[in-house]
Amino acid sequence: MDIISKFVETGVAAINFKTAAAFVPILDERKAEIEKIERKTFVYDDKRHTRNELDIYYPLNSTLTKSGKTPILFFVYGGGYNTGSKEFPEPYSMGYRALGSFFAQHGFITVIPDYRLVPEVKFPASSEDIRDAVNWVCANVDVIGVPSIPAPDVDAIFIMGHSAGDVHTKVLSLYPPVSSTVNPRFKGVIWSAGSWFIVDEKKRFRPEVPATQYFGSQEQQREREPRALWNALSDEQIKDHPDILLTIEKRRGEAPQMIISKGHNHISPNWALCSGQGEEWGEEVVNWMKVRIN
Repeated sequence: MDIISKFVETGVAAINFKTAAAFVPILDERKAEIEKIERKTFVYDDKRHTRNELDIYYPLNSTLTKSGKTPILFFVYGGGYNTGSKEFPEPYSMGYRALGSFFAQHGFITVIPDYRLVPEVKFPASSEDIRDAVNWVCANVDVIGVPSIPAPDVDAIFIMGHSAGDVHTKVLSLYPPVSSTVNPRFKGVIWSAGSWFIVDEKKRFRPEVPATQYFGSQEQQREREPRALWNALSDEQIKDHPDILLTIEKRRGEAPQMIISKGHNHISPNWALCSGQGEEWGEEVVNWMKVRIN
C-alpha cells in the first residue's frame, strides 16, 4: 500500500494499470494460496455467444445461513462502460481471481459475471445481463452446487458493484422495469465508487464518451442516472429496498453503514484483497453481510 500512497495522479486513466502493476508481484507470491479456492465457469445465457459466462468461487468452509446453506455474493466489475472482464489478461490475471477467492475464503459463494459493453449495448442492457446471471444462478442451484459444501442459499444473495459496475448494480435495484424481474430479493446491495449522476449541472466535468453512448442524450441521462432513479421511487419502494452498504441519502429514515477504504485510490481496493495489506474494507463488507444472514 505504500506505493499507492505515493501516486500523485488521481484520475482513473492515470492510475489504473499503475495500481494493478503494483499488486501483481504481491498476488503472484500468494498465488498458491489464492488458487486453493475452486473456480468454475458457466454459461448463463446460451442465446448469446459472447460475454455470457460467469465464474463461481467456492468456499472451503461455508458461512452458514439460518437454513444451514451457503450465502452468495455477486460482484460486478467496472471498466467505464466499454471495457472490463471477469478475468484480466496476463500479467494481471490474479486481479479478480484474488477478489473471488477472498470472499470465498470468508464463506461466501462468489459469482463474477461478464456482461455486454458499449458500443454493443445501451441502457439498461448491462444491468439486464447481470439480472440474467442472478436469475440463472437461482434457477440452477443443482448445477452450480458442489458436494464439499452446503447448497447455495438463494434467499441469502448479496450484490456488490464497483465503479461502472456499481452504476449497473444501482440500475438493477432502482429501475423498476429491471428490478421487478430479478427473481430473488437481495439481502443487501453494496455500492462502491460508482457515480450517482451522469449530468453535472454545475459543469465541473464532462461525462466520458462511453457513458453518454450508454445512457443516451442529455435528457435521457437525467432520467436514467442513479440519482434520478432513486428520487423517482416512492417512499414504500424505498422502505422495501434491500439493505445498503456504503453511500446513499437518508431518505430511508436512517443513514446506511459506510465504509471508508483508507489509503486506497479508485482502483486499489479490489486489487488489495488476498494481498495481505489494505484488506480491511473487505473484512468490513464480510461482517456487514454476516449480520444479515444470522
